[in-house]
Amino acid sequence: MLQQNNPVERRPIAQDPYPRYEQLRSEDPVHWNEGAQTWILTRYHDVIDALRDPRLSSTGISALFQETRSAEGVSELEQTFLDMMLFSDPPDHTRLRALANKAFTPGVLERMRSQIQDAADGLLDDIQKTGSMEVISELAYPLPAMVITEILGVAGGDRETFKKMSNDIATFAGYIREAEENVGPVIQSMAKLKEFLRETAAQKRTDPNDDLFSALVTAEDQGDTFSEDELYSMCAMLIFAGHETTTNLIGNGILALLQNPLELERLRHEPALIESAVEEIIRYTGPVQAVSRIALESLQVGDKQIAKGERLSLNIGSANRDPAQFNNPNQFDIQRNEGRHLGFGFSIHFCLGAALARMEAQAVIGSVVRRMPELRLEEPGLEWRSHPVLRGLTTLPVTF
Repeated sequence: MLQQNNPVERRPIAQDPYPRYEQLRSEDPVHWNEGAQTWILTRYHDVIDALRDPRLSSTGISALFQETRSAEGVSELEQTFLDMMLFSDPPDHTRLRALANKAFTPGVLERMRSQIQDAADGLLDDIQKTGSMEVISELAYPLPAMVITEILGVAGGDRETFKKMSNDIATFAGYIREAEENVGPVIQSMAKLKEFLRETAAQKRTDPNDDLFSALVTAEDQGDTFSEDELYSMCAMLIFAGHETTTNLIGNGILALLQNPLELERLRHEPALIESAVEEIIRYTGPVQAVSRIALESLQVGDKQIAKGERLSLNIGSANRDPAQFNNPNQFDIQRNEGRHLGFGFSIHFCLGAALARMEAQAVIGSVVRRMPELRLEEPGLEWRSHPVLRGLTTLPVTF
């Protein structure tokens, strides 16, 4: 049994969660957290089994709205989240995923590769004149915002307004249970987003082009299409699940390379390693630390009995550092080619935007390494955001 006064227990989890994960894996790998009323799974094989177990449901988000449901406009907001694939089970998930796959084709995504690289190079052209940058605000945050707004056809002048909308949605999504103070802003932002999408979707239906939003608007599977509300939910999911996570992936990745200078030099001399480097970043310091499920029936995990209706937190960050799956898991190795990391999930809920996130991270991190040979941390002390699920830095100042 874990000792609640253990020094590891008191260590700030946001700063370095991995010692705590290691302790849980070795002492109590299926751990009941009384405060959160949640089972925490930390071993790789338990997490991957749970990700593909149909007895564990993704639809538990409705319970998180209980504390805010009385506020005006929350019921409509709740429905927007319930319509997302992220929080649905088969057969609803199967139908939505089939439609989304009609839009997220390799051809559509590959056409975006040059746009992503151009956006990364444009940002770095301006930054490189200064000799220093704050990676999060100047590079890691703007790049995925530019990609999402490009996908949705947002004109350059509207991007700042759009970024505020996406930030409101992402903040609320991370803190639904405690987010009563964020209800007003997110309801306003979602209303603005829907108004924009309604007008843009009407244009795309009559005059589609080869962008991703046109593909979503016109997606059809056996005569089925997205309803208007489902289309809004899909775009909101792209914003909060795609923007925030990619920002953290870029920031975490650049920091991991700076803290492992031999690997940074290896990537600099062998740029073809960028693909495996990004995969190792996702395994070693991934932006998504956990996903939630609810037990649809009683089941056993390890030596613990999970009751029907209980919540589980599948700790992806811990699973990706499990020594039973990865050799020397706490070592950052950009040539690692063993096993499957779980940073993009697994089974039916494997991340829809995984290919897009990989492209963005490869473009930005590869260009930074290539263009900034004297890259180094400006400050040794760094602050991590205290988000319950998403792991990312508040700032990352560097010089070059």
